[in-house]
Parts: sequence; structure tokens; C-alpha cells
Amino acid sequence: MNELANLWNTIVQTNTFNFAILVLIFAIIFKKIKIGEIIENLKNDIVKSIKLAEDEKSKASSELAEAKKSIEHLDDEINLTLKDAESRAKMIAEQIFDNTQKGIEVIKSNIDKVILNEEKTISTALTDKTAKASIELARNHIMSVLEKQPELHEKYINESIKELDRIQL
Repeated sequence: MNELANLWNTIVQTNTFNFAILVLIFAIIFKKIKIGEIIENLKNDIVKSIKLAEDEKSKASSELAEAKKSIEHLDDEINLTLKDAESRAKMIAEQIFDNTQKGIEVIKSNIDKVILNEEKTISTALTDKTAKASIELARNHIMSVLEKQPELHEKYINESIKELDRIQL
């Protein structure tokens, strides 16, 4: 029995026994923790992450391709927009020019009307002055003639009376 006790002491003191007990403890812990399931879940999570990353990469690649495709025609679109803007600017400039010409013509017409009205006003004023001067001149001439020839005074009075009688009839 002594030998059995020595053997037992030797086993307990060696690292092999300690290692075997440690393995046994780990096996029991692993079995209770279900380490296999955890490792499998981790593996599945990693696979899912890789698949998700590949999908994202694929999606990003397709978006990059679409972006490149949209940029390909960007120069044409810019040129088209510039041509359209230039065309609109020309149309607006022509419209402004036409409106300005019409405004100038209206102003010229108004100026002509004002000048014509002023000419008529001046002409009327001159005509009035001329008529007044002519009447005054004729009156002075008649007075002068009547002073020199008093017999004509009676003659003119009689003619005026006859004319008034004729008008009244």
C-alpha cells in the first residue's frame, strides 16, 4: 500500500497529472458553457459579416459605376445648358432692343406732337397779333381818310345803314 501511496504522490506531484486535471476541468467547463455552440455562432457571425461586406462592396461598385456613367455626359449637359442660356440671353437682348426702339419712337412722336402744338400756338398768336395790327392799321387809315375827306363819313354811315336794313330783312 505504501507503494500505492508513493505512486499516488508521484502522480500528484508531476505535471502530467496536473495537466490531466486541468484538461478535465476545461472539458467540464466547455461542456457547461457550450463552447462549440459559441464558436459556431462566432463563425456564422463572421460569415455573415463577410457576406454583408461583399454585398456592400458590390453595391458601392454599382453606385460608382452609375456615378461614372452620369459624369460621362456631364460635359454635354453643361454645354447644352450654356447654349440654352446663351440663346435665352440673345432673345432677352433682342426684346430689350425692340422695346427700347419702340420707346424711342414714342418719345420722338411725342416730341413731334409737342413741336407741332407749339407751332400752332405760336402761329395762332402771330395770326392774332397780325390781325389786330391789321385792324389797327385799317382803323388808322380809315380815320385818316375820314379826316381828310369828311363827306365820306356820311357816305359810309348811309351804306352801313342800308347794309343793316338788308340783313334784317
